Amino acid sequence: MKVVIVTVPMMKAEKLKPQKYKGIEVCCPINSILAKELEKDEKVKVIYINTTGENSDWKQHMDTFTNELNKINEEKGAILEYTSLNIDFLPTNQTYNKMITELSKNIPENAEIYTDITFSYKPAILSLFCALRFVELFRNAVIQYIVYGKVEFNKDTDATEKPVLFDITSLYYLFKLMGTMGTADAETASETLKEFFEM
Repeated sequence: MKVVIVTVPMMKAEKLKPQKYKGIEVCCPINSILAKELEKDEKVKVIYINTTGENSDWKQHMDTFTNELNKINEEKGAILEYTSLNIDFLPTNQTYNKMITELSKNIPENAEIYTDITFSYKPAILSLFCALRFVELFRNAVIQYIVYGKVEFNKDTDATEKPVLFDITSLYYLFKLMGTMGTADAETASETLKEFFEM
């Protein structure tokens, strides 16, 4: 089963414009990957991580992302299931605990994980990495993709331009590697890091 985790933006809804990633125009960057990866009759669970607050337009963005993926799926025929996790815009232990525990509850055994971290505030991303590590260890999950959709803002018009979708899955595996180095000496650890970046 594929499990898609998407961090949903807080920005004003009208500010989010479709960008062309992997040749497909989308608002939610990972949808450009799913447009090629979804298969007929396979079960796919989409988990939105919404950062709430009085100034957050997360509801509109979640609807936009859902409608976009449903349209993509009209030709694919996957069986989509949607759920969401609402977190406060507060970098507290309670927020981190909620993200890790609630995410792990929503991810079944042997899931293939697709993650989009384009939107969200920074501490939430660190918590998400911890949650991914947990389900990898205790739910036999496989981390297939972690993507980040980058755009630049034109300095004169403020229009978005030069969109690029980065596959940063290797950063997660670096995070995982660092956690295994506790028993190594500095020279061995340095050599391991060197080999990692040469892969």
